[in-house]
Amino acid sequence: MSRLNTSLKYKFNCFYIRSRFYSKLKQCNSTHCQILIITGLLVVFINEVLLYQWARLNWPNIEEIAKKSSVEKLLLVADPQLIGEKDEGILGFITRREADRYLAKTFAQANAYVKPDWIVFLGDIFDEGLSASDDEFKRYFERFNLIFDYKNHEQRYIIIPGDNDVGGEYYGDRQPILRERFRNYFGRIIALYHQNDIEFLKLDMDMFDSFTEGKHNTIMEQIQNRPMTANFRIILNHWPILTRTARFIKPFINELEPNIILKGDSHHFSIISYDRINMINKYLAKESLSQSIFSLDLNQKNFVYEISVPTCSYRMGVQRIGYVVLLLDSESKTAHLTILSTPKRYIALYVYLIYGILGIIFIILTSLFSRRNLIRLVMFSRLI
Repeated sequence: MSRLNTSLKYKFNCFYIRSRFYSKLKQCNSTHCQILIITGLLVVFINEVLLYQWARLNWPNIEEIAKKSSVEKLLLVADPQLIGEKDEGILGFITRREADRYLAKTFAQANAYVKPDWIVFLGDIFDEGLSASDDEFKRYFERFNLIFDYKNHEQRYIIIPGDNDVGGEYYGDRQPILRERFRNYFGRIIALYHQNDIEFLKLDMDMFDSFTEGKHNTIMEQIQNRPMTANFRIILNHWPILTRTARFIKPFINELEPNIILKGDSHHFSIISYDRINMINKYLAKESLSQSIFSLDLNQKNFVYEISVPTCSYRMGVQRIGYVVLLLDSESKTAHLTILSTPKRYIALYVYLIYGILGIIFIILTSLFSRRNLIRLVMFSRLI
């Protein structure tokens, strides 16, 4: 009987010890999971909410100018370059989704902030437009529509092609079928739009086009019966105009008489002024503005301005990304512009990566060692 009681007592003690051990282990794991979850939620909140709101809080206040009845508001978008389905490899689904979500989020913020009369896309809409099949191009367009809400506001969108959409950066990469496909989705490639006091001349002059040949007749057909009656004539072209040879620039400026040329392509922001008399270019701004809202006096007929709009995609590898706001005041004939900088997404992605690595290390260490052993290990490492 005594031996039986001893055995029962021993089993009870073993059961009690195991129960206490598993209870402590479960409690410990639960605590560790809670720490990881709370830290993870904080990281997500900072990356997905605070960084975007902080960027928005630093945008210049345009309300005073924008509320004037004589002002037309333009939101300028360049080089979104929606990621294609060929070049990203096995991680393509993730990278496309991540980049699309960033564009959708920043564009929605900028659109709500400006409430523009016109939204202008300055080319390189897609990254793999040249190599896309018709089915792929259709899927890219559907993504574009989801990101930028194009179908619902088509009447106030102007979209021009870039070299990644229809070619033009290299000899031989441009084919009529690519331009026709782009036109089927986004409208005429060369066209003149007139709204209030603004004329938009939408062009497709690539790096190798001459003005006196090539597209000259098509362009002149658009404007020959429509004299310059608006206060502003804005030329939209993906590639630069004012940095070309005088042989190209002089007839181009004399016949089309633009006030401002808007371009994409470079992924960087800049403003160039062109003196029509002395035929000299001068940079007024590079990468940033000397004032939060920069003004151009368009009463001076001798000067033409070319604005290069930065890319809105963090995938282009440049430091300054975002959108440009152009406010055209027909009363004073002044153009006001500012940059809406958007968050540097790679910083957030690196934070996620570091958090993931540290989280895995934390789980491994807390699973292998008790709290007491961890303290001893730390003390021992200090002694060494």
